[in-house]
Amino acid sequence: MPLETAGFRKSSRLVRVGLAALLLLAGCRQSGGPKAGLDPTLHLFTWAAYMDPAVLEDFTKEFGVQVTLDTYASNEDLLAKLQGGANGYDVIVPSDYMVPILRQQGLLLPLEAERVPNLRHIEPAFRDLPFDPRNAHCLPYLWGTTGIAYDSDRVTTAPDSWRALWDGRYRGRISMLNDQRETIGAALKALGHSLNSTDPQALRAAADLLRRQKPLVKAYTSENYDELLLAGEIWLAHAWSGDVARVAQRKPSLKYALPKEGSTIYMEHLCIPKGAPHKKTAEAFINYLLRPEVAVRLVTFTRHPSPNGGVQPLLPPALLNDPTVFPSAAARARLEWMQDLGEATHLYDRLWTELRTR
Repeated sequence: MPLETAGFRKSSRLVRVGLAALLLLAGCRQSGGPKAGLDPTLHLFTWAAYMDPAVLEDFTKEFGVQVTLDTYASNEDLLAKLQGGANGYDVIVPSDYMVPILRQQGLLLPLEAERVPNLRHIEPAFRDLPFDPRNAHCLPYLWGTTGIAYDSDRVTTAPDSWRALWDGRYRGRISMLNDQRETIGAALKALGHSLNSTDPQALRAAADLLRRQKPLVKAYTSENYDELLLAGEIWLAHAWSGDVARVAQRKPSLKYALPKEGSTIYMEHLCIPKGAPHKKTAEAFINYLLRPEVAVRLVTFTRHPSPNGGVQPLLPPALLNDPTVFPSAAARARLEWMQDLGEATHLYDRLWTELRTR
């Protein structure tokens, strides 16, 4: 999914600075060079708050590879960066629908399967999906849902519809994700359409609905709505599930709802971009992240479920029973994967630009 991203996805720069300090300390404690055949450095490009700094530190200790981390705000930002010729990244973390776009544009390198044997831990239901047949280019990392975060101290009736984000009583207390697919998708779902609709009439209706909502919206942000919720500046937020589960640990009145009209299920993937300078080291890093004992740490940190079958037996019951993290079967039945929209992407781009600039 997902960044200007949400949750601890607040300040990309602060995240980078904090991680850099931790990794520098890790590097200082690491004696000797990298393990045989690996490079001394690795550059990870991912969503903010999608990586436990302690996991990177332990990777450095074990493999002698120092990791530099940078973050992006959306899949479209990642795509633009790679299309613009950025070639210093070794591992990227695109969402499901972005994987075929990157693959079709020749922006991904194939994985050497023998170098990522921990693929065996991924549950069959999450392997060999249409956006990456045979997992030739990417491996599943984390998954989640998109819904509505709300402060139950302020919004006393739990929202059950996307229309709650158009409720005039909450003018100036609403935030929407700064993500064109998610936000246009929410409007499409509110109108009873698929979030993958390519019907121009449905898309124009969704854009009109978003224009009418705009005076109610305090911010379009994927990066700091968690802090706005904590501060009480917003009471309703278009949100990613993991971010809400994480921030609710600090403010228990924050809750999460999956709208009755349905919403997004997303899964991020670990991929190696074209031009990656340290491909073999990238594959060693991806294989490390797929260890069940490492994956469980990532679930605990990010509050996003893992497609790794070795994780659930290691998780505490409180986390396993949290419906924000692990939605019920009934809730999952209403979810959709985002798909590559083909030529309709240009219409989404235009409608999004018009919304954000007018």
